[in-house]
Amino acid sequence: MATTSNPAIRNLLTLDGAVSPAGAGPSGGTSPAAGRDRPITLDDIVVKTLTVFGALTASAFLTVFLELQFLALPALVAGLGLGIFLAVRPRPSAALALAFAVAQGVVLGTATRFFDGLHPGIGTQAVVGTGCIFAGTLAAYGTRVVRVSAKVTRWAVGTALGLLVLLLANLVASWVFGADLGLRDGGILAVVVSVAAIAAASFFFLVEFEAANRFLRSGASHRWAWYVAFGLAMTLVWLYLEILRLLSYLRWW
Repeated sequence: MATTSNPAIRNLLTLDGAVSPAGAGPSGGTSPAAGRDRPITLDDIVVKTLTVFGALTASAFLTVFLELQFLALPALVAGLGLGIFLAVRPRPSAALALAFAVAQGVVLGTATRFFDGLHPGIGTQAVVGTGCIFAGTLAAYGTRVVRVSAKVTRWAVGTALGLLVLLLANLVASWVFGADLGLRDGGILAVVVSVAAIAAASFFFLVEFEAANRFLRSGASHRWAWYVAFGLAMTLVWLYLEILRLLSYLRWW
């Protein structure tokens, strides 16, 4: 079974309680909450994911129309904090998943307003591109046109880690030494980096769909649907920002 580099989904797969039948504890015994629990269903995943995506979208729109860009920095810090916390300490919390979506919505709204101010219409193009990739990967997974193999997953994970190292190096070089490695300046190398990031993020959707399918087969608690939605939202945010940046590069040429 392939794994995912998204810490939200990866950690969820390793939780004993998440892969035990509903109402059973890690050791297989009946828990006190057995009577109030039930197995996760596809409807649970769909509804929770739409709810989280809806909160993300609403937050982004309100940020743009109410001009709440001054909240971008605290929202970025809050979003990163929640993301790291949920990655390290996985838990099926509706409040935390929705808080993450709202915080990231402020960030996305601010980024969209900034880039759309430079290149009118680019925000709409990024939304359409992100939606098409999400729908395309879902269709590809559902029809089994693309299969999630361990080999391709390792490639995607390696690509993501490599990009992370490069971007951190670029940030350090810029802040500490005043140098520019050309990873975000709109040149050929910057375009290659963004294309690689978009490809990796797109594949992670496939891996996360496979993870969600595994939860359905394992009889995980319905409450973990919130955590699946959180993991998908993380990848969606990453994909959208990379598409937005790539489109901005292409407008400069």
